[in-house]
Order: sequence, then C-alpha cells, then structure tokens
Amino acid sequence: MKPLRPFPFPLNIGTDICRISRIYGILRSPRGMRFVNRIFSPEEQARKDPRLRCLENRPLDNTFLHEGSKPFEMNAGTASSSEEIARRDPERWAAATFVAGRFAAKEAAIKAHSHRRLTFHDVVIERRGRNEERLGSGPPVARIKGDDGEEEDASAMISISHDGDYATAICMAHDPSVVLKGDLRS
Repeated sequence: MKPLRPFPFPLNIGTDICRISRIYGILRSPRGMRFVNRIFSPEEQARKDPRLRCLENRPLDNTFLHEGSKPFEMNAGTASSSEEIARRDPERWAAATFVAGRFAAKEAAIKAHSHRRLTFHDVVIERRGRNEERLGSGPPVARIKGDDGEEEDASAMISISHDGDYATAICMAHDPSVVLKGDLRS
C-alpha cells in the first residue's frame, strides 16, 4: 500500500445518538436530578432552563394516568410509542428531549476532542451570540473549557437534531493532533 497522507486540516468530528425514551425513564426515576447535575455544567445549571422546571418539586413514580382511566405503567416491558408518552406527559417528555439532545452534543464534542480528556462539565452548550432575527433559539456552539494556564476557552461547531424517539448531534472541532509530521503507518 501507498503511504497515507494526513488529512490537510486540523479538524476532527464526533457524533452521537441518544434514545429520548431512555432519558425520559431516567428523569422519571429518583436519580433524575442527579443525572441532570452530572450532565449539565454549573454554568448550564445556573441558566435554570424552563424545560427542566418540571423536574423540580414533582413527585416521582412509575405511572402516569390515562385520560380518565387506570394508571399506565412505564417499565421495560411496556411497548408504548414516544408519541403516546409525549401526549400523556408533555412537560417531562420535552425535558427528556432537551436533555437527550444536550447529552448527544456533549458526547459528540468529547469524541471530536480526542486529544483531551474532557468530562461533561468541560463542555458547555450555548447559543451563538447573533443579533439577527432567526427561527427558534439559534444555533448551538460548544464551549470547551480551557486547560489550566490557557487564557481562552475553545469553541466547536455543534448541530443537534431530534426525530421521533432519537436525538442526535455532530461536532466539528479543531484538533491539533490530527495533522502529524511525517506519514502515518499502521
């Protein structure tokens, strides 16, 4: 085989997919807020996102009521569609959708920064600061906290998408370790 020429730009990508119903189950459990605190950095938690308000001071159980009928059990053996869950528990489903997207984005950012040992708290998902009118809340960006001694945090491009029971994200980031001196051989 011929020698492998390195990719000409110091870029790396990461991607992740997350099942929203899995996050929904975690958020309904007693460990729901512990999971949120593990995933969201202190800066993100301080924003008090309204989508997470339903997790505060709400009794946790494994049931939610049908409209005027007996309780419906949420467990591993239940084959309930994401649309049905979203219709019956819209606030918590919206929270799960939001958390699943952020979880996927942070996983993608960690994968795109393979040259660093990042944690969930080292990656802060923010909205890009633009002043023009736009639909929604604007495109996200990942703030990668700088190592000790670094003057600035780094940014990475993020895209988050949701469809049905899945949230997915991709991250493109600067990775100085991608372009190596010399050739690459296995």
